[in-house]
Amino acid sequence: MGSAHSRIAALVAVGLVGVLAGAASAADEGLGVFIEKRCYTCHTVNARAAEVDKQKAAFLKESGAEAGEDEEEDKESKGGDLSDVGKKRDKAWLDSFLKSPKGQFKDDAECQREAKKKDRKKFKGTPEDFDKLAAFLLGLKQEAKQAPGFTSCLKE
Repeated sequence: MGSAHSRIAALVAVGLVGVLAGAASAADEGLGVFIEKRCYTCHTVNARAAEVDKQKAAFLKESGAEAGEDEEEDKESKGGDLSDVGKKRDKAWLDSFLKSPKGQFKDDAECQREAKKKDRKKFKGTPEDFDKLAAFLLGLKQEAKQAPGFTSCLKE
């Protein structure tokens, strides 16, 4: 009887490890989507900066682009550090925001002026890429370190 319980417990543990590995894999693949879709041109992930920089360098090398070629030089216009987005937001919010971001921003004059400088476009990619990116973003639960002078224009 004890060995039957042990086998069941072992199968449950193996299944749980597989589920957790699948979630980690989707999040890791989501970092690749973050790089491929060039989200880094407006956003930082300071809590995972080394990983982002490594994947970004590999992506740029593979695509033949020069580092800095597609990045904005104006640090004031960045979209902010996403290191804590997984603590603040849920999947439903990400779905809404990434598929239709324009309505998520404040209507005040400063934010509208800034909106004209930034790419506030909906996510363009496959549903699989979207799910991977969402898994990556929802896994970001560290502390954000916003650039000096950064002010969020999101409706909270």
